[in-house]
Amino acid sequence: KAVVSTQSTGGKMPAKCHSLKASSYCVQGMAALMEGRIPDAKRKLRETVVMANKADLNKLTSCSFLLLSAIFLKLLNYNDAIEMAKSAHDIANRIPDSGLQLWSCELLGTLYTCTEQEENATRYRATLTELSKKLEEDVAVTVNSQEHGLLQWLDSEFPASSLSMV
Repeated sequence: KAVVSTQSTGGKMPAKCHSLKASSYCVQGMAALMEGRIPDAKRKLRETVVMANKADLNKLTSCSFLLLSAIFLKLLNYNDAIEMAKSAHDIANRIPDSGLQLWSCELLGTLYTCTEQEENATRYRATLTELSKKLEEDVAVTVNSQEHGLLQWLDSEFPASSLSMV
């Protein structure tokens, strides 16, 4: 409904649709980043953070902070990059979101290496390794689960071992 009303209002988002606005700003910010329009990307991603906070969209806020951190890293503005990445990491831990945790740990490890803070870099690299192992273990458990077998039956007979689940 919001997308349709956006088209009828000349591309303007409805005033109360914070989550849609925040998502739109994020996509525009990522597009600007990919096209090398860094000032536009920063502006759109900062607006994403504002809108996402209004709508309590933690994953979007964290993702926007990480994208801003990557921009600041590219501009060699390490202090702002670290600040953004740490904010994203805090949110990712609070939610929790393993993908954002991995991304923030990797970025913080890189940033601390660039600023010659090896103790912090080592700590985040260790956390990254720990999270990666946990993710691999989770994938192995999932792939071997009875429920995962249901994904395979589309090309064959329904697995008898899954009948108890239906």
